[in-house]
Amino acid sequence: MKRILPVFFIFSVFITGSYWSAYSNVGSMIYFYNPETNINNFATLKTAFDTYLVNHGGYYFQPFDSRENFEAVIKEKKGDIYLLSSWHLKALQQKNVPLKIALVGTSKGNTMQRKVLSTKKDIADVTMLKNTVVAGAGSEEYIHSVLKQILGKEQEALLKDIKILIVPKDIDAIMAVGFGMASAAISAESGLDKLAMINPNQFRELHSLGFSEKDYLLVAATLKKPEQQEAELLEVLRKMSEADAGGENLKLLGIDGWRAMQ
Repeated sequence: MKRILPVFFIFSVFITGSYWSAYSNVGSMIYFYNPETNINNFATLKTAFDTYLVNHGGYYFQPFDSRENFEAVIKEKKGDIYLLSSWHLKALQQKNVPLKIALVGTSKGNTMQRKVLSTKKDIADVTMLKNTVVAGAGSEEYIHSVLKQILGKEQEALLKDIKILIVPKDIDAIMAVGFGMASAAISAESGLDKLAMINPNQFRELHSLGFSEKDYLLVAATLKKPEQQEAELLEVLRKMSEADAGGENLKLLGIDGWRAMQ
């Protein structure tokens, strides 16, 4: 019988990073880290996923707020499932970490997204962003990377004169522009769609100065060809949207389903 970890121990595992020994006697794990988002309640996320996964095969879920700790787990090269952004995946692959995508997250039928640099219309072009604040959700490293891609080599020098304001969600970044807390925002296109619905007047005040390349949403990756237990866990993930509880859990990750890579 799988052992149930007490609540205080779950918090200890997350906060102290003592995950190496904490789950040594359980089956396959799902590890999660996403530099494109700022999750403000990891305890809720972990409890929701653990409850679902334990009842669908005795699996467990471990979220991270530290890139370093997440990558340390990957270096152990265990047969587990890793949920991460495609941006992070590419960075790891450039370091010769052999992660391969097994599933891609979906949102309203889409598996890809691009980021938008939005400002009020009085900022006519990117050169006017010098000495301004740009808001975005996620890690500063990630936002800086997206800005660099959007600005291009011609305007890359502007980066040193731009301050980054970290906010919880895309919609917060966009609204920070409307409230005067930032001059520009980095968000997914879906964030602008949401603003158009909840605050059309503020939406009409904005325009886009540039777009990033399209990339996958959250991905589920493995370090090797999945063995039976990992394959079964991937199937549990893939079918999560078919159950009410599973669908609610996926919303916590910013997706509504999974699609297998062909």
